[in-house]
Amino acid sequence: MPDHLDFTLLPSELQHLGPLIARYAESDDVGRAAILANASDEELRALSDGPAQHWDAINAFLDENVSGDPGPLQDVALALDSFSQAAMEAKLELDRR
Repeated sequence: MPDHLDFTLLPSELQHLGPLIARYAESDDVGRAAILANASDEELRALSDGPAQHWDAINAFLDENVSGDPGPLQDVALALDSFSQAAMEAKLELDRR
């Protein structure tokens, strides 16, 4: 994943997720699990709750851009996809604790 992602490419209703995406968008399952295991309960709640009202917009953006042409838009979509996985797993981690 590129070091710099342009979150202005996200729909306006998702742009506020940029900091969470930048922090938690780990595509490697083991790496993502380690990040979540080391996160505080408060951080996990923020991650889990962040996209709660936006799953339709997230899925629409992913459907449109994940398999698109390589470039900045696809890079943001791939990061959003990894973030989405982390957000779902954060809820499971909280339940496990």
